Amino acid sequence: MSHTWTAIDFETANADRGSVCAVGLVRVSDGRVVDRFSTLIRPPEPVSYFSRHNTAVHGITAADVVGAPSWTTVRTQILDFAQGGALVAHNAAFDMGALRLACAHTGQALPALDYACTLALSRRTWDLPDHRLPTVCAHIGHRITQHHRADADAEAAAHIMLAAMRGHGTTSLPDLARAAGLPLRRAEAVAATVIPMAPAPAAPRPGREDRFDRWQRAAQSALPEPSVDADPSGPLFGRTVCVSGDVAGMDKPEVWKRVAEAGGLPAKNVTKKTDVLVIGDSDHGGKTSKHRQAETYIAKGQRIDIITGSELMARLGLASA
Repeated sequence: MSHTWTAIDFETANADRGSVCAVGLVRVSDGRVVDRFSTLIRPPEPVSYFSRHNTAVHGITAADVVGAPSWTTVRTQILDFAQGGALVAHNAAFDMGALRLACAHTGQALPALDYACTLALSRRTWDLPDHRLPTVCAHIGHRITQHHRADADAEAAAHIMLAAMRGHGTTSLPDLARAAGLPLRRAEAVAATVIPMAPAPAAPRPGREDRFDRWQRAAQSALPEPSVDADPSGPLFGRTVCVSGDVAGMDKPEVWKRVAEAGGLPAKNVTKKTDVLVIGDSDHGGKTSKHRQAETYIAKGQRIDIITGSELMARLGLASA
């Protein structure tokens, strides 16, 4: 099956990676696309609510998935479609995490799966200003028509993988992994069991959230652990990253999640361990207290990269939301 693999992309309803609301699949065999499948999904409970941040990215609402199949059904469809072959995704840590957490929410088993990340692969293959999906697609000559639609993004990941194979002169995932020095990853099997999950956060109050609402919600959110599946060569891997303000339409918990997926260590405050401070949008303009604290540490000789939200998204290899 090394010559047959499936590109996959999930969209989620909210910041919980298990809140899958759409999936796109593209199966490739012997260097050509042989099948496609996509569907909306009713997100599993208790994470079935749609956040305004996620809807702003992909356009999917709760009304859109009312008649969609449940995750229990779609999980089986995905595994049947993949036929035991490896999975491929752009920022695979996110999509593999979505697959595993959706199963955790529903108590379903998951077999061991090999997978590859086209984000990590593109960093090893092409010297580009960034490695976001649209940037890499433009470089390889693949036209991505509707970014953040699961079917379009899965198609894009498939073509990135095929272009990398051509560039390295290989025809299978194992051969490409050896040529690029980026071994295939393996997600171990998960037994059928219900994993206790934290209660879903309360839906935001009607109308615009004020600064205190956002501060309180972020202060009460737990920081995610760095992903063990992250690319060690990524620009945020192993670095402590603090965020000040909202970034690219996402609140802090969502940005923390993205940083952790890249192997970074999210932090709520600027300290002597801080490596990167991300300056997002604030409610009052001017420098935040975290920005001023970082400048104090820099004046004392500490190295802290102060970057904008758009620079963060470029380092992550992701399009801004």
